[in-house]
Amino acid sequence: MTPTTHEQNLQALIALLADPDKAVRAEATEGLAMIGSPAVPACIALLKNNEWRVRYRAAEALGLIGDARAYAPLTTALGDEKDHVRYMAAKGLGLLGDPRAVPHLVAVQRDENEFVRRSAAISLGRIGGEEAVRALAAALAGESVEGVRAAILLALREAGADGV
Repeated sequence: MTPTTHEQNLQALIALLADPDKAVRAEATEGLAMIGSPAVPACIALLKNNEWRVRYRAAEALGLIGDARAYAPLTTALGDEKDHVRYMAAKGLGLLGDPRAVPHLVAVQRDENEFVRRSAAISLGRIGGEEAVRALAAALAGESVEGVRAAILLALREAGADGV
């Protein structure tokens, strides 16, 4: 069976995720996002790739696509060994906007990497709700990095917290 043009484009973009040039990887990610839902299974599979840059870009594409099938794989990616992947998984969950992600994002608020904590805060603010607001307030009380504190304050405002 001959692959369709669509399948060929998808495979070409997937191959470009491993390109040494960051700009090429970024364009490939945008291309996957433009394909949308048909790219989701491939991107989910790429979250297990040996190369962290590929996992990072796959998580990014999943967030941009916004397909609900990405929820569970992105929550799993929050535990990735590489902080870049955890950061992008947190961001992707915020883009999905699924309230079930809140407890997973709350756990990531204790991540060793400040950018992961920042991304989780922004996503909690985007998702909103009482649980997210409580978690953000608690994270603010324990956060010492000014950039993360600023992100938490913005997230609290976005989530509709009173008095922030």
